[in-house]
Amino acid sequence: MTDIFPWRRPVKVPIPTTVKTQLIRHFSIGLLYPINDEVMEVRQRSGLSPVPPTAHGYPEAVQDIQTLIRAMKVDKKIGLDLDTMEYQY
Repeated sequence: MTDIFPWRRPVKVPIPTTVKTQLIRHFSIGLLYPINDEVMEVRQRSGLSPVPPTAHGYPEAVQDIQTLIRAMKVDKKIGLDLDTMEYQY
């Protein structure tokens, strides 16, 4: 593809600041939204487990998410260092 379009360079995807914290949370614990005491209480009263059955409850699934993100180079495209969970730009 570089032979056909030599002027094309990788594009860094601009991410809105409101989404950046959600992505960090998703890549580090497996949930986009935080689970606080109020949410846990409502889930228990509803007959559900306090923590939803997502990657949040399975640490190995969070590692799988990070492996996929690294393999697809999404972290580089959005400027996120997965080791420190900090944005470069």
